[in-house]
Amino acid sequence: MVWVPTPYAAAVVKPCVLMLAGGMAAQHSTLLLSSDHASLLLVASLCLALLRRWRSPACFLGAYALFMLAAGDIITQRLDPEFAGDSMLARVRIAAAPAVRGDALQLYVEPAGDPRIPPRIRVSWFDPPWVPAIGEVWELELRLQQPRGTFNPGVFDYETWLFREKIHATGYVVGGKRNRLLWSGTTTWLDRYREDFVRRAAAATESDAAAAVLAAIGVGLRHKVTGEQWDRFAVSGTSHLMAISGLHVGLAALAAFVVAYALTGWLAGQRNSYVPAVLIGALCALAYALTSGFGVPARRAVIMLTVVAVAIARRRTVDPMAAVALAALVVFLSDPVATMTPGFHLSFAAVLVLLWLARRREAGTPVPRWLRAPRQLLVMQISLLFGLLPLTSLIFQRFAVAATPVNLVAVPVFSFVIVPLTLAALTVLRWSETLAGLFLGAAARCIDALDRFIDGMVALPHANTMLAEIQGVAWLFVLLPLAWVVLPRGWPGRHVAVLGVIAIVTWRPPAPPVDCFDSWILDVGQGLAVVVQTHEHTMLFDTGMAWRSGGSVARQSILPFLRSRRVDRIDWLVVSHDDLDHSGGLDEVRKTLRIGTVLSGESLAGRADRRCVAGDTWSSGQVDFAMLHPDAGTADTGNAASCVLRVGAGEHGLLLTGDIEAETERVLIQSGAHLASDIVAVPHHGSMTSSSVPFTDSVSPEFAVVSAGHGNRWGFPKPRVVERWQAHGAQVLNTATTGAVHFRVCARNGVTGPGQERRLRRRFWHAAT
Repeated sequence: MVWVPTPYAAAVVKPCVLMLAGGMAAQHSTLLLSSDHASLLLVASLCLALLRRWRSPACFLGAYALFMLAAGDIITQRLDPEFAGDSMLARVRIAAAPAVRGDALQLYVEPAGDPRIPPRIRVSWFDPPWVPAIGEVWELELRLQQPRGTFNPGVFDYETWLFREKIHATGYVVGGKRNRLLWSGTTTWLDRYREDFVRRAAAATESDAAAAVLAAIGVGLRHKVTGEQWDRFAVSGTSHLMAISGLHVGLAALAAFVVAYALTGWLAGQRNSYVPAVLIGALCALAYALTSGFGVPARRAVIMLTVVAVAIARRRTVDPMAAVALAALVVFLSDPVATMTPGFHLSFAAVLVLLWLARRREAGTPVPRWLRAPRQLLVMQISLLFGLLPLTSLIFQRFAVAATPVNLVAVPVFSFVIVPLTLAALTVLRWSETLAGLFLGAAARCIDALDRFIDGMVALPHANTMLAEIQGVAWLFVLLPLAWVVLPRGWPGRHVAVLGVIAIVTWRPPAPPVDCFDSWILDVGQGLAVVVQTHEHTMLFDTGMAWRSGGSVARQSILPFLRSRRVDRIDWLVVSHDDLDHSGGLDEVRKTLRIGTVLSGESLAGRADRRCVAGDTWSSGQVDFAMLHPDAGTADTGNAASCVLRVGAGEHGLLLTGDIEAETERVLIQSGAHLASDIVAVPHHGSMTSSSVPFTDSVSPEFAVVSAGHGNRWGFPKPRVVERWQAHGAQVLNTATTGAVHFRVCARNGVTGPGQERRLRRRFWHAAT
């Protein structure tokens, strides 16, 4: 059934859509307008809006200007470069509940009267004396930097996340006795109320997982939810239940409406006192949303409820599409950058799918009454799965097959048991902690039972399928599942949705020709990770860094990149040597992927199948791999033991060098090894101890790529090293400024590239260099 808007609805929807389009256009810009230019554009759009014929472009341009003004405000408040990288003693206030990540606390802090500190900072604190509380003021020794992240194909864009979360600096707390608590206490009654709820939830159950879920759906504090829990929610398609959204806010409004309607009807002696009950329900929903932190999904739900409540109070009908459009516009006007969040896109898309489904159901075939609710829930879940697939494949690059059966159980359990019990606990917490504890204990037991069910479902084969990064014409297949939602029942073309799903799940980027190989020198900060892909095989050379917090480059960048290429097996995993910035991700890779052969310059405590030995060779199609170092039986350790590998296609090649230094370079030259290559991974990240003049002469590459961290404390790559490579005509690229670097090397066509990821994906909020 096609939506036919009323004149009023059309008058609301059209400008809302145009303004949202203007905001989206600004998000794809590589140029930030200055505040003066953005202000002029805004004034000009307001003037154009006075002319009827120009109101449409005025809406678009006005929204574009508003987004630029909001974005400019975030960027201008970033940390002053003067203070980047230096230790400073600063007074800060704990702005959010700390999250435990391995051996570190993740803190969000704000300045407490210190003008050097930007408004919102994200820092890690290793081994703090105790866990700080919201509102406490500390004097901390901080080492900060401007917001920055790594850039790799198909990998989470950390810099964009920092921007949309309005984080103006990142860093860590320097350990020592200079860090001290200055003032203890929470800032507002709301903070105290939320902390009391979290404490009561933790006391009501022995399950940390259940307590974390209760804190998330009760007061919007998700700091206790672990990475493993988030992974399970993503795989099972239940992440939406952790965000306080229309489901939670709507239930709060409904419960308040029922109670208020009964009370007002009793007090007034009549049964038709629904108007004050509706308004009370909307106010209670607003209070709950504010208690939860007023995120985008909650904001959207409150706005839509408010529109409906006002319309009911004025005894007018509301066009649902107009309400959705108005809600999206109000969210945009209140916080333009919030429209960048996945929650904004997914929540509004889900509402549109459900509205379309409701209109189509009106013309549906009759079914027995006892089957209506289960059937509607099943159709709703399948429609959401298909209708949101274009967005989820773009944002999360996964197809959660288990999502439909899991949500068929999880949504009713949350709707009718867990959320009502949690709302009841929120309501009575101030008057009776004992009663609140009983409600929370019952909710926690339901969560534990639901977790066991979800664990069983996601353990089934193919319950979750990772998708390749969608490119080019493949986007046509991504849109096909929408046919299931858009087309009426009985239309033959509706079944192309299934073909679209099959195409998305099975699609993978084309492999290089048999006489070529692709290489990606990934952006992994201070470390090294290089992926080489031939027509039939994949090799990973080094696995990057691991951190005390429990994270690793492998989990953060390498594995997501390989998933985006649909790589589930590494045929050859070469770990050059046992330094942590080269071998740190080995265990994570071995745990996650199927591995063929593991080679290393050192024993790796028995984790390598065999040592790298000069003279070893193997092939993949017409691509040859030749190990050049170390020699058999060598006693070298550390940097000197690094594997040196040349990957060749005809006369063209890539030289991977690990952390070799000048002495090893001399040995390689004297051995007569085939060093000449088109591309070289610069030894030891550009240290002065490597890249000797004889070695640069022998390699004589067209491209020299340095894998180094931005602003690293060693100053890599050293300027003199860069000059040596440039003196031989090489273009020197540094992953810290280029992001991941991609080359295709072919026997007949030579080298194609470099593809520089930071340049390809850059937006105005990204660091330029």
